[in-house]
Amino acid sequence: MIRKITIFSLKRTFIANFAAGMDYRKQILLPIETEFDVFKSKYSSLFSSSNPAIDMLLKFLLQRNGKMMRPVLVLLVAKSLRQDIPTGIFHLASAVELVHQGSLIHDDVVDESETRRGQTSANAAFDNRLAVLLGDYIVSKSLQEVVATKNLECVHEISVLIGTLSEGEITQLDVLNTDTLSEKAYFDIITGKTASLFAACTSLSAILSGVTPDLVNSFRTYGNIAGLCFQIMDDILDYHDSKETGKPSGNDLKEGKFTLPAIYALTHSDRDWTAHIKAIRSLTATPQQIREVTEYTLSNGGIDYAIQKMQELKTQALNALPIQMEEPFRAAFTAYLELIINRSN
Repeated sequence: MIRKITIFSLKRTFIANFAAGMDYRKQILLPIETEFDVFKSKYSSLFSSSNPAIDMLLKFLLQRNGKMMRPVLVLLVAKSLRQDIPTGIFHLASAVELVHQGSLIHDDVVDESETRRGQTSANAAFDNRLAVLLGDYIVSKSLQEVVATKNLECVHEISVLIGTLSEGEITQLDVLNTDTLSEKAYFDIITGKTASLFAACTSLSAILSGVTPDLVNSFRTYGNIAGLCFQIMDDILDYHDSKETGKPSGNDLKEGKFTLPAIYALTHSDRDWTAHIKAIRSLTATPQQIREVTEYTLSNGGIDYAIQKMQELKTQALNALPIQMEEPFRAAFTAYLELIINRSN
């Protein structure tokens, strides 16, 4: 049964989950505290240049580091498999975070976003030209880091990943030309633009740790599902005004994007939403049309369906973990999923 949800209950849930999120993070970092400190030091050292103009851009970006969710995942997988993790793991952790940061810079240019997680975006702080070049520079640094792993499979996979992320964004833009809503198309998009990077974190970490293909696939499945949950939660958060993200409610719809909550609500409605869908997809929707779709999604089970879907995916991800995994790692991987689906930004 999908229950109705309101803006008030959504805000109350976010507030209740904030403290829990802090506990989840402590549990996640518990088995990798030393390794995470080493990583942060190595990663920060990458953000300097003898060229003053580039150094200024890199320092700007370094100040906007997030929660490092992807490097943490790399370290967790490696540490759960080997007590003495190889040096290449730290290069891999840096590579995936750099790919992530570079893709965000480019995304902000494409979306004309002025903020990123409540902070000024690179394109707003400088201009589109410098932002694009900074994104390119960061992606090139990621390739240097993955080469430093001295593992050809990692080099190949990261190279393919960069293309996959771009394909996901291109597909999302192409969907603007259609008038139909499809849950399958939604999952195809977020698999490419978000989940593929999480899957690379887990699978490549397992590969560098020297385990069997079966174990690599187990961790790849976990990472892919974690990425799906991450994007679904991002899309849920779009229905809540956020000082942290700097985005108002309904921002995705204003950009022509129908995400899982709205897709479910509108495709399970007796009302004909064709005119609204066409207007939103063509970026000509009125504020009233945006508001009507937002309110209908909230009051007709869209948010709760997305939450229910995340819970189902979480179970699948935990079932994919190796049976022989010991504590505190199983607890850390569980907390990682809980943090994703209970975060408020």
